[in-house]
Amino acid sequence: MSEAKKKHRYKHAEGKRWIEVRVKSPQQLFDARDPAPFRDRDLDDDFVEYIVSSAKEFSGSVPLKIVIYVEDAATADLSKDSIREAIHSYFAYRIESLRRDLKTFLKRAQVFLFIGLLILAVCLGLAQSLTVPTPPGAVGILREGLVIFGWVSIWKPIELVLFDWYPLFETIRLHRKLLATEIEIRFQTS
Repeated sequence: MSEAKKKHRYKHAEGKRWIEVRVKSPQQLFDARDPAPFRDRDLDDDFVEYIVSSAKEFSGSVPLKIVIYVEDAATADLSKDSIREAIHSYFAYRIESLRRDLKTFLKRAQVFLFIGLLILAVCLGLAQSLTVPTPPGAVGILREGLVIFGWVSIWKPIELVLFDWYPLFETIRLHRKLLATEIEIRFQTS
């Protein structure tokens, strides 16, 4: 999406880009299936997806503000501070959960790398122990196959260690930004 379209899609005021959401009642922001107390309740999946996907459209340096318009002021049974606190609590919980996932991912990647390196060492050792006659024939093919198999066995573990952790890290960074984002709740009056 071009920068010009972003400017029209998201309001720009107070030096921030606004992510605006309209709901009939504050309860629509939360997952109705979650029996947890209000401040610990999960947010509605569609609400989270909208907020996260909107925030992804901007670089990390662009300041954001989430503005929630509640249409039915008569349902204002939850205070603005309670809603803000519940949303911040959700993103803090998600950050901790994603950190645990990243830690588990990195440990698993290290184990896979160790196993891959062990397989590589065994394959290279076996390949070195084979004496290849001239012409090489089946023994030569077996030797080359062992070398290739050994190197291929560390391909995915190296990919995990070097690259595959980064999307989780980016998600944590985005959730940190959303946790720090100002949230304004506006109850509509008739």
